[in-house]
Amino acid sequence: MLTTTESNFMRLKALASALKNSSSLQDKLDHLNTDLRVRSFNESASYLTLKCFMAGLSLECELVLKSLIAIEQWDQLVKGLEEGCASERLRALIFSLLPVERFYQEIGGIVGYQAMMLQLFSEEGRSPFETRCIYNQPVGIDLVSETASVKQAILAGIEFLPMLAEIYPVGGAADRLRLCDPTTLMPLPAAKLRFCGRTLLERLVIDLQAREYLYYKLFKKQLTTPIAMMTSQEKDNHAQILAMCQEQKWFGRPASSFAFFCQPTVPTMNKEGQWCLIGPCKPLMKPGGHGVMWKVAKDQGVFEWLKSLGRAKVLVRQINNLISGCDYGLLAFTGIGCAEDKAFGFASCFRQVQSAEGVNVLIVKEEGERTEYCLTNIEYCDFKKFGIYDEPAQEGSAYSKFPSNTNILFADIEKVLEKIEECPIPGMLVNFKKMTYSDENGVIKEEDVARLESTMQNIADCFIENFESSADVPQLKTFLTFNHRRKTISTAKKEFQEGGSLLETPEGCYHDYMHNVCELLRSHCRFTVPEASAFDFVYHPALGPLYHIIAQKLQGGLIKEGSECLLEIAELCLEDIYIDGSLQIIAEQVMGHEDQDRLVYSERVGSCVFRRVRVCNLGIDRAVSKSYWKSEVHRLETCEIRLLGRSEFIAEDVCFEGPIQIIVEDGFRVVASMENQMLQLKKEPIADGEEGVGTSWVYEAGEEGVRLLK
Repeated sequence: MLTTTESNFMRLKALASALKNSSSLQDKLDHLNTDLRVRSFNESASYLTLKCFMAGLSLECELVLKSLIAIEQWDQLVKGLEEGCASERLRALIFSLLPVERFYQEIGGIVGYQAMMLQLFSEEGRSPFETRCIYNQPVGIDLVSETASVKQAILAGIEFLPMLAEIYPVGGAADRLRLCDPTTLMPLPAAKLRFCGRTLLERLVIDLQAREYLYYKLFKKQLTTPIAMMTSQEKDNHAQILAMCQEQKWFGRPASSFAFFCQPTVPTMNKEGQWCLIGPCKPLMKPGGHGVMWKVAKDQGVFEWLKSLGRAKVLVRQINNLISGCDYGLLAFTGIGCAEDKAFGFASCFRQVQSAEGVNVLIVKEEGERTEYCLTNIEYCDFKKFGIYDEPAQEGSAYSKFPSNTNILFADIEKVLEKIEECPIPGMLVNFKKMTYSDENGVIKEEDVARLESTMQNIADCFIENFESSADVPQLKTFLTFNHRRKTISTAKKEFQEGGSLLETPEGCYHDYMHNVCELLRSHCRFTVPEASAFDFVYHPALGPLYHIIAQKLQGGLIKEGSECLLEIAELCLEDIYIDGSLQIIAEQVMGHEDQDRLVYSERVGSCVFRRVRVCNLGIDRAVSKSYWKSEVHRLETCEIRLLGRSEFIAEDVCFEGPIQIIVEDGFRVVASMENQMLQLKKEPIADGEEGVGTSWVYEAGEEGVRLLK
């Protein structure tokens, strides 16, 4: 005999099925009116008091209201509702839930949302694939070493940039970062977190511009890659992201090259299936997971817009992954996807055992004389459900058998559009998290809270391929690349707590960033540097972004412990440099010039040459400077070279001692020299049409990569 809970779930499941198969709003209302709970309400005194209010509602609004009654949330939602403002509050409630009803119509709207949540509660996660499946470790394309094939993939990544678009999911709640405006104390989206002097959103765009600048240097053609961003209404995210873009003058890009689409926020609930409330008629709403991205982008015409711009493939990058743009990882990843016309791809890396990260798996299923293959993702909260054991690849290893599922994806637009029809909301799951909030009575509550989440990676569940049974895994239309972890993923998800782990904190990201810098300087540029935590080095992505390009610009040097080097410049030549203190080389125009607020890639940039130069000053005051990852530091002394417009600074066999600031005006060249152990500066104009005598690198592509010529 079914329990009351089981009976209620079966009722909602059947009702959801009827609703999703209904052909009209009236048909849906007819189904709702036959439901036991709704029928009982229609016969109650409460219904009579609502009749006048309901008379002014559209059929869709009435559908939302009666759905709340059917899922037994109505009574608690209207509890404590004051009569004078009841109509206004009810309208606000219904309008806030209309997007939920519309978005989830393929599973039965609000009723389907509730039924799916209850089903997943009982299953403790997401419904597994069939038990006949085997979960194998996927074989990835190795990007760890810059082999001949990887170099070809990098060049393909550059050449195919004109067919690529980028999508940034930027609408996450980012509750654990506790990011607030210092003046108003209002919560801020993760996109506004400052890292190494720039917001996370600005860093994503500049990473892209650095790749476009590399394309310009090779092919002398301007590119403007379209960018689509998925925002949300959480913490006024959409309005704040839009305002950021406007304040930044669209990062020097046309406003028409951006598209915004808003993910729905959804009701949260506790383990008893009751919605969490923050006031009468006010459910606690949170973004519904990144898996909604594909359907929302399709529904709001984003994919059609990208296709109209001639784009066939997309790169998806998460806002909080701060290091994936370094070196060649993204270019090789997208190069493989474009050159081999792949349908979908994952950028992966090593995963530590017992870490809270999903994994990539190759699902193999025998079907008679044929075999099905599916390269996909399984979230860490679903391991038990899928029978995944979080064990090391080899005994004693710190890394797991399965690689980490990151937030870097490649997708073919047409292929994804086909799969959205099959699976509009991929990877649905529940994951209870501790949350503190003020309930409808103003009481601060802390409890396990969940919402229906979904994962953007699991659209890959639909990319199933059939082959005749074979011992070897065939070539699939999906793919996975494998790279160093610290060059693939390092996320800023939570605020660092003193004594706690650096994992998923901005401090941890900066630690990984500096380890990458150490590799760059030591292994590629022949620099002698201290340990990663003992100095600071930040550079503009357009300096490379490829390490082998940077290595042709920076050749030999020594950086002393406690020193700082900031290189906000692309056209640079440093040879045999010594830094004991602080050096800042800052070009006002890094990649080109502005024309009516548009960035035009060009040779009209600031350039600098340092050969056999010593920089000695007091540098950063380490006693008072703490937030190096924010670039919030106090400098006792610094050597600053600031280049305005198209300008040049050349220093050879020079020693810069103490605090020095040199500003080179637009259209001028300054040459530094030593005379009688005194620093001398000679200023001269750069004639129109004159090629720079300092550094104006010519980029040339070949089998060995990108070679720089002077």
